[in-house]
Amino acid sequence: MKKKMFSGIAAAVSMVCMSAAHAESAVAAGPVKLGISGVGDAQFEYVDAVDAANPAQDKPGRFRVSNVSSELSFHASVDLGNGMTGLVKYTTGISVDNANASANAGMFGSAKDVYVGIAFANVGTLKLGRMTAAARWNSGTADFSPAGAGLQDIQGMLTGTSGQSAHGSQFNVRFDNAVAFESASFGGLSARAYYSANEGKSAEGTPNSPHLNDDSFSLGLQYVHGPLELRVSGEQRNDKGILNGTADHNTRDRDFRFGMRYTLPDGTILALGHDRMRLADADATGTAKSLLTKHGTVISAKHAFGKHVLYGGFGVGSNVRCEYADGSACNGNDTGARNAVIAYQYVFNKQMMFETFAAIVKNQARGRYDFDAGAIGVATGGQSRAIGAGLRYAF
Repeated sequence: MKKKMFSGIAAAVSMVCMSAAHAESAVAAGPVKLGISGVGDAQFEYVDAVDAANPAQDKPGRFRVSNVSSELSFHASVDLGNGMTGLVKYTTGISVDNANASANAGMFGSAKDVYVGIAFANVGTLKLGRMTAAARWNSGTADFSPAGAGLQDIQGMLTGTSGQSAHGSQFNVRFDNAVAFESASFGGLSARAYYSANEGKSAEGTPNSPHLNDDSFSLGLQYVHGPLELRVSGEQRNDKGILNGTADHNTRDRDFRFGMRYTLPDGTILALGHDRMRLADADATGTAKSLLTKHGTVISAKHAFGKHVLYGGFGVGSNVRCEYADGSACNGNDTGARNAVIAYQYVFNKQMMFETFAAIVKNQARGRYDFDAGAIGVATGGQSRAIGAGLRYAF
């Protein structure tokens, strides 16, 4: 009996060893590249929001520690032969400041770019998952803050609606349930296209409650020639209910964005970003808004000398232009704002960096722009000022 038992154990061990050897052989046959990367970025800040039209809504200055787009990423690739490479990437936000909107998630925040795909040599890459679409990709063209985040990020003038819509625009939000193709560069020209599936599509409704069809489209072009880089993007998000906060209306949110960078002979980089968005609700009634349009412009510059880096930017958010469904006047006057930032970095090495900055958002009398990242909640007509310093470690 014991003999049979030991024979069975020996056979099982032998099979396990053979399976392990086969798996090792299979892995070795297709060279798999595994990688882990991440960023830890935290800032100590002083920020306020004052001079509001209603003084009771002012927020006096306070100190805080902020997590600035920290993340952890696992990625892998395998050579499939015939010029094809299999890819997978899992990236999650990491909370350095655990109490900063991530207490329930513990150390981990929300998913960032997460996808599986195939790259075709000299053609491009097909991806499926959650991804940065073209408008978000283009928004950082004129922004030199690390990862396009923090109070030193000046994208708010491009993405904000000055509080004139029920929700903030989603053009800097990643695409979920998406399929994408990002092309290789052909003579300096490359393209990218994204489709976010309509998984929330509902059944036919009534004339007063149309069915949802919540797909989205995003296209981007990039041209690089010597010191010049140009980017153009167009995006449409359907049935998101941004303008009036509705969940059952025929809404179309569209964005056109232009970005440019030019590197001078001394290495100084000059940049420009311009955005025009249009939020429409075809089924709005009464004094609900049927249309809102606005534009924003940002100019910026960055110069590095040795381990030192200086950058700054200035942005303008326009007044909104709006229409009510019943044809009555919609006042968009004095809803603009200005945003400025100046920052200094000391780069210890490729991994470690120190940064300090000062930034301000100043609204017109009826404006309500805020910082794009690290917003404090500026009230109508107010301004927000911030200074801070932080450390960033990337691996």
